[in-house]
Amino acid sequence: MTPERQALLRALGERLGYRFKDPGLLDRALTHASRANEDLARQMRDNEALEFLGDSVLGFVVADMLHRLDPEGDEGAKSKLRAHLVSAASLAPRAAELGVPELLLLGRGEERSGGRQKEALWADAYEALIAALYLDGGIEEAHRFVRDEFAWELQRLEPPIGDYKSALQERLQARGEAVPEYVVVEEQGPGHRKRFRVQCLIQGQAVSEGEGFSKKEAQQEAAQKALAGLAAEPSGE
Repeated sequence: MTPERQALLRALGERLGYRFKDPGLLDRALTHASRANEDLARQMRDNEALEFLGDSVLGFVVADMLHRLDPEGDEGAKSKLRAHLVSAASLAPRAAELGVPELLLLGRGEERSGGRQKEALWADAYEALIAALYLDGGIEEAHRFVRDEFAWELQRLEPPIGDYKSALQERLQARGEAVPEYVVVEEQGPGHRKRFRVQCLIQGQAVSEGEGFSKKEAQQEAAQKALAGLAAEPSGE
């Protein structure tokens, strides 16, 4: 590795907020398969294995962040949001901000075909960088980087649509009342397809019921109905 390349990688490490013990990992994260295949004599290793690992680490950390943001939120909604956040369309601009496109090591053919402008390669390298952070600094460093990269976008999210339990709890606490309770009053159907009926209790009194194929789904419906009941109360009560 030339001194110039070393200096560029050190600068990238600073932008990542981490000093690599093994700069070779950082270099590998930026090495496309086309370059490794052309330089067989140097036994270069491309970033494909790191990309695979980084994709898993990124998905885990983003899922962890979404869970902490909304522990009881709808799994389907969180899955869709995670898929958006870890998509190539989301990662490529982040890679560009770090200066990744200019640092990619590409084969001559890939370079001539415009590989340096391919956002898919930027996103792949971004995932490989996360793997390099993980391997060199542990999950703490990978988590710290991903958290810093995605925190602003997550902070802009509105409260999850359909989280009626949280909305009801906040409404009651604002009135100085205790949090609601949810009681399963009936279970029907076979074990693999049970249907639950749940009552929502406010100050010990049943105010609504909900049904669903999971307790959580039934609780959400009961909370939604309880909120509708509170909204219908005359003002001043």
